[in-house]
Amino acid sequence: MSKIEIQTTQNVAIDYEAGSLMDRVIGCILDFVVVAISSLILWLLLLSITGSEILSVILILPITVFYSLAFEVFNNGKTLGKMAMGLQVVRLDGQEARLNDFLTRWVFRSIDITGTFGTLAVIMVTVTKNHQRLGDFVANTVVIKTKPTYAIDLDNVLKKKSAEGYEPVYPQSLRFTEDQMLILKSSIDRYQKYPNEAHTEVIKTLSKQVAVKMEIPEPKKKLDFLKQVLKDYVILTR
Repeated sequence: MSKIEIQTTQNVAIDYEAGSLMDRVIGCILDFVVVAISSLILWLLLLSITGSEILSVILILPITVFYSLAFEVFNNGKTLGKMAMGLQVVRLDGQEARLNDFLTRWVFRSIDITGTFGTLAVIMVTVTKNHQRLGDFVANTVVIKTKPTYAIDLDNVLKKKSAEGYEPVYPQSLRFTEDQMLILKSSIDRYQKYPNEAHTEVIKTLSKQVAVKMEIPEPKKKLDFLKQVLKDYVILTR
């Protein structure tokens, strides 16, 4: 299982599972099937209306050409094939992917996929550190699984049976989302593994932000505080 480290805008590094080559190939095939079937249906419909085969082809051409670009731009980096395989295109630096990022990936499809029948894309995804095809490399994007590999760890923080008779210290923990708790857990794990100055500052920042969100005074023992918030969240939501 290959991992990709992405630095979030909160300056927290999160490990995501890289989209596997097989998943990406199957997703690409699914997209091709979707485009082929929808284009055929639309072409037959337009043909019955216009009576012109050439005009019908011209009218459906934008669908076949701009399908992947349009879906990635308007569907948060996911075509229908990527959605089916649980994949998403994101920026490697953690910033939100923009139109020019998706446009760059799309332009290089003519080299990565179309021009080389996918050979270059397969080679690049296989040999590069972050499993990027040429378009990804130029656009600074990566294809990840839509859930971090450690997402299941929230269910393993505590045994479900320990919820019986449990009184949460911070019921306000329900104000947070699961994604926010995943970031919190990742930060705690990294600090405990690498208790350096940078990760200490992250813990301090998160402690302050969490206390503000819950509208309570910030406790002195910041790490213990964050662990308790995480524990309460897991118990209350499981």
